[in-house]
Amino acid sequence: MKRKQSVGTSPVHQTVAGEFKFKNGSKIIAVEFTDQKLSPHAGSSVFWAWLHAKGWIKKVEERLPHAPSLSNNHLRAIDKALAFVQGVLCDARKLTHVAYLRRDPLVPELLNIERVASQSTLSRFFKGFACAASNLRCFRPLWQWNMEQLPGRAEGYTLDLDSTRLLHEDGNQEGVKAGYTRQGIKPCLHPLLAVIAEVRLVAQLWLRPGNASCGSNAEAFFLDLWENLPRHLRLRGVRADAGFCLPGLLTLWEKLSLPYVVVAQLSQPIKSLLRRDLQWQQTVVPGTEVAEIMHQAMSWPQPRRLVLIRHRVAEKKNAGGKKLLDVPRLSLSSTGHQSSTQPKSFGGMALL
Repeated sequence: MKRKQSVGTSPVHQTVAGEFKFKNGSKIIAVEFTDQKLSPHAGSSVFWAWLHAKGWIKKVEERLPHAPSLSNNHLRAIDKALAFVQGVLCDARKLTHVAYLRRDPLVPELLNIERVASQSTLSRFFKGFACAASNLRCFRPLWQWNMEQLPGRAEGYTLDLDSTRLLHEDGNQEGVKAGYTRQGIKPCLHPLLAVIAEVRLVAQLWLRPGNASCGSNAEAFFLDLWENLPRHLRLRGVRADAGFCLPGLLTLWEKLSLPYVVVAQLSQPIKSLLRRDLQWQQTVVPGTEVAEIMHQAMSWPQPRRLVLIRHRVAEKKNAGGKKLLDVPRLSLSSTGHQSSTQPKSFGGMALL
């Protein structure tokens, strides 16, 4: 592949051949060489081009709480922040993984930074977020800027509340406590999530210890989001699962005149309602029936509208919910007497 061959004891500078072509069946394949820098992370260039155009990087630089360094070889705080974001995009799980990007010569050009910070530099960078006040001064304006990018909708947006579990292998991080997960009792965090359904945007997230209940601190979580939403964004309703069926939270939404749909906790009184002889209406879904009733639980100050749903397990196997009861399937024998065959199971749920 060399254009020039070395002769004697003084080798010349190695160069490569230019373009060459070869035929593969009916196709001609051309092979070329380039002196430009190559990167396995070049796909992130589209993301960074979008951020540069939106002005987000300038906003972050203005809000970071770090004082300018006095070192002659210092990196700007924004350089460290952007390098960390690039590490997250490249699936870095530790700060040492972010430091691996220092081997990529194209990353500083993509991010418009001097260089990628080392692991120890990034550790010192995160120590700059020393208290809740500095964190709020930095991240609250960034959050508001992010929400302002959403267009207003005449019909409003739907907010979904949920919680999840974040597993930690060693369990030594702050706030990590043993809690219930799909893998059993494990060290974890139990964050609260608020998602704007129409745009699939995580509008708010609060970390909580793994042993916190689903609805723990949910009222403060919702009020913080409600009071800081931009004025042009209107919520038309809230949806949540049974973990958020809390009297205080339901009362708060009613005071705000905010419609809500919450899965009711399938307690014994509600199970008895599902078993009662109500006016059940057949739906377009085979085996599924609905009924409506005004119901007041012991912890509720007033009655609330309750929509009851039940389905036959045999006709809708993956419907979810809990098993309510078994109703024997009755048939007439040749003698005219009733006889029971396979039982018919009913599952059910309730919505507020």
